[in-house]
Amino acid sequence: MRVEEVAEPKLGAGEALIRVDACGVCPSDVRSYVASDSGGTKAPWTPGHEVAGTVLEVDDDLFTIEVGSRVALDWRQVCGHCHFCRRSAQNFCLNLVKLPIRGFSSITLMPVAQLHVIPEGLSQEAATFCEPLACVLNAHRGMGISMGSDVVIVGCGPIGLLHTQVALKQGARVVVVDMLAERLELARQLGAHDTVDASKTDVRETVLSLTNGIGAHAVILTVGAPPVIESALRLAAKGGVVNLFAGTHPSGDISLSPDLPHYDQVSITGSHDYVPGDFSTALRLLAHKIVVTEPLVSSRFDLDHIVSAFDATINQEGFKSLILCNA
Repeated sequence: MRVEEVAEPKLGAGEALIRVDACGVCPSDVRSYVASDSGGTKAPWTPGHEVAGTVLEVDDDLFTIEVGSRVALDWRQVCGHCHFCRRSAQNFCLNLVKLPIRGFSSITLMPVAQLHVIPEGLSQEAATFCEPLACVLNAHRGMGISMGSDVVIVGCGPIGLLHTQVALKQGARVVVVDMLAERLELARQLGAHDTVDASKTDVRETVLSLTNGIGAHAVILTVGAPPVIESALRLAAKGGVVNLFAGTHPSGDISLSPDLPHYDQVSITGSHDYVPGDFSTALRLLAHKIVVTEPLVSSRFDLDHIVSAFDATINQEGFKSLILCNA
């Protein structure tokens, strides 16, 4: 990875030129960096998609965005008329355009239609969490978590801690599992009712003891390791649901007895990205402090030190790393 000077992008019709003020380092960026998930990308390319910035110039006949507006950028452009869009499953849009947001740069381009104005009082650092929080909301929408549900979240990095807050706001009793004491402590500070150190105790026995031998109504996995997935399936109560939020990289297989979904009626589901409404909802949750992000940001780097930011994420040093691209 290197930082280099390139030509300034040229503004086109219906587009805005954005100064990138902050961009979060996402695990998907890291996977491409370490080549565990190249995604077919042809190098060289500029990663970064959790972006908040300021409009420098705009070409928009509708005047929906003004120069100087602070904006969060939605990089998934859906068509609105294909089979999946008409079924409110726009995350599977057949004509999806993954806009080359190029968040780790000083300036980027984005269609005006993909910009969300950041409300007064919400920092641009917090607004970088719109995209990952939208993905979290997509997962919760299909899980049927209700007030009083026992919810186990496996892995409490930044994503797990977003899941923790969303589950708590739905009235769930939340149990968080991790192997890092620092992360378990922050989960407790954010309101988790119980924490389990997987390096020191039998997770299944502990979860069963915390749920009167029943198990969890919902289990959310933010760790994409097949052995962890196999063990987490045994944490669900009869009639419960297990959400595989994280993909496996590199991909792998798990051993699953058909009796688990059959006799215990355990539903196994996943969630992929988000629909446009999730992005808007995420921005509102952040603006009203229903979900807080300040405790999740542990490191800030300027663009010249982006390799250090990626290394910190790879080595699980702290929590979320942000790149302040124009610092």
